[in-house]
Amino acid sequence: MTRIAIMSDVHGNFEALKEVLSDLDAHSPDAAYCLGDMIGYGPQPQECVDLLRERGVECTMGNHEQGLINIHYLRGFNQPAADVLRRTREMISEDTYQWLVSRPKSLVAHGCRLVHGLPPDSVTEYLWKHKDDMDRVFAGYGEDVCFVGHTHDLMRWTCSRGRPVRHPLPQGETVLEGGARHLVNVGSVGQPRDGDNRAKYVLFDLEAQALTLRLVPYDVERTAALILAHGFHRGFADRLR
Repeated sequence: MTRIAIMSDVHGNFEALKEVLSDLDAHSPDAAYCLGDMIGYGPQPQECVDLLRERGVECTMGNHEQGLINIHYLRGFNQPAADVLRRTREMISEDTYQWLVSRPKSLVAHGCRLVHGLPPDSVTEYLWKHKDDMDRVFAGYGEDVCFVGHTHDLMRWTCSRGRPVRHPLPQGETVLEGGARHLVNVGSVGQPRDGDNRAKYVLFDLEAQALTLRLVPYDVERTAALILAHGFHRGFADRLR
């Protein structure tokens, strides 16, 4: 295998996921991965999970999947987000629930670490909280390349000779620096928070060590209308626009 696709934070946004998978098909990666938060905020959790499973996308657990497990984890969410997770439990099948809560907290595939929040295996920690001790973050896992989600923000970090440096992750191709280690936040499919409402995912060519950020338009207003129709907090619809 030489090229993989990595996405994260679908958040029940079926319109965005459909378009991402259609775009992904045009590039024929050898495998595809989702870094958790397939549900939460969005109006079509069952449809999203069905499509991910149908397409063989391997998925890790996110904090929203963890929030389904019991009240202990649910207390970590603000009230509107917790309300959506309670509704989500009613909207998904028992089989889907069992599948979601059994996802691994991290994966290692093709020499890369894949985790929702912070390596090596946190589904709840935010990368931005550790911006001043990234040397310790890099020391906490062994792979040369790690992909994360959770913050919905695109970025990448390199660590060469023990010195971590933050970089933007622009649209198009970025060749990773040889001899360094890399941590890449792939943004969000279903709820971008970077000023561009297109769905985001990344292609990674393992042989060329090249990242390609894909920005995919979708029917934002259809998803926003469904969020409101379900009675979810208006802010979750407004965030999409």
